[in-house]
Amino acid sequence: MLADDPDAPLIPPIGAIPAPERMFRVNWLASLERSPSGVPLHTPEYVAQQGRGVRIVDLREPHEIVGPLGYIPGSSWVPLDRAPSLLERVGGPFSPIVLVSRGGERASAAAHALEKAGLRMVASLRGGMVAWKALGYGSSRDPEILERRDVLATPPEPEAPREPGPLSRDEIVEHVGDPRGVRWIKLAAILLHGKRSCVDGRDDAGIIGTPGGDAGELVLGLAALEAQLGRPLEPAQVAKLVDRAADALGALYMHTDVHASNELIRAMRADDRLTDAIGSTYEALEWRAWMSAPPVEVRELVLEHMLRHVGCGHLRLMMEHPTDYRIRPTLAPELYAAYIRERWSDSPQLELTVLAGGHREGAVVNVRVEHDLHAFTPIPLISPACEGSQMFVNHPQVSAHLRNEVAAFLCEQGDVLGVAPGQARDLAARMHDLGAHQMGQTLGHLANGLPIYDVTFRADGGVRIEPAGTVGA
Repeated sequence: MLADDPDAPLIPPIGAIPAPERMFRVNWLASLERSPSGVPLHTPEYVAQQGRGVRIVDLREPHEIVGPLGYIPGSSWVPLDRAPSLLERVGGPFSPIVLVSRGGERASAAAHALEKAGLRMVASLRGGMVAWKALGYGSSRDPEILERRDVLATPPEPEAPREPGPLSRDEIVEHVGDPRGVRWIKLAAILLHGKRSCVDGRDDAGIIGTPGGDAGELVLGLAALEAQLGRPLEPAQVAKLVDRAADALGALYMHTDVHASNELIRAMRADDRLTDAIGSTYEALEWRAWMSAPPVEVRELVLEHMLRHVGCGHLRLMMEHPTDYRIRPTLAPELYAAYIRERWSDSPQLELTVLAGGHREGAVVNVRVEHDLHAFTPIPLISPACEGSQMFVNHPQVSAHLRNEVAAFLCEQGDVLGVAPGQARDLAARMHDLGAHQMGQTLGHLANGLPIYDVTFRADGGVRIEPAGTVGA
């Protein structure tokens, strides 16, 4: 992610740089916050998801780094008085770097100075290590980092697309064994502010994967609930449940992709009824802002177009083949519409992420931890981008645990649904069975013939990787 011209636009025209790099820059800028004094800041949630895509530089004193707060695994340690040297050492003005201090004050001052000096993609970790730990993200106190004083990690080389084909076990080992590519979050924190992303291999962030992400899990839960009740839910009930889920279940995730987004934009531009509302909207960030809050008078029309251009393969397949997914034909569209309307009502915890590129997955990876799950259990966030290829990332152990929570949540909505908390166990069992079936359907469409690997993070810090068959075999 380097550029020689410091005056070049951060987001250049389409085609000027590789599409994944351009999308990374769009997301960097869209996620960037500014303090009242103009300091560039990124949240712990954003930084935790980036893996190898961003270099993290810790500016604290030695006793702080190996003290109770620890440091972010994969960090470089550069003493604060050496921070100005980063201007000439990071590899260019567009090399992304996040600075870390205890509460963020020292890192903020350094980031502000480096940005003024010419770095275009530098930020401070908002709230520093105090916020990182408070939000449940993992840290290390291994003193080996002190042996690397003022040694800046080499930026990852952009991974050239490899020839299409299955990923080997060795490639999986290399990917999950890199501490820069794996972050950790406590299980309890997922319910408070975390999210479940789609298994989709095009996401270059560290994720907890399940088919369709949180939106797919809500469709699953409501389909299982309808089967248990023996009747369909009304659209108003679906909308009410999405509203309550947004309050109860923390951040919620849905994704689309660049191809679907471009087709959506073309379709809306061709619709004369939207011409005035769209106006001069053109650049990527302008469209992102417009789609986050279209003019009220055209929102239902925009939603009609969005339902014709769904970029999540799992949700789209549900809509196209409802019988195969064992859901009624209108359930997935109803939930999709309710999700988008709730998002438009100023619910920032409902995400709509845009993924870049086409599918190039070479494996399906099931991620587990060795021990039983508890509220305090660290869960690994794994990036699907792997060795110039991609992989479907699925966290079945976490999904099973969280489905129990969703079942309990749904069965406490008696005023909306006419159900009782005592039905949660049966509902969870239905969700587990239907979830396995729906996962099989999606992998059959998108991953047929790919190898499956079971990746288990052991209690001693090691990783066990075992072949687990082939999709469709």
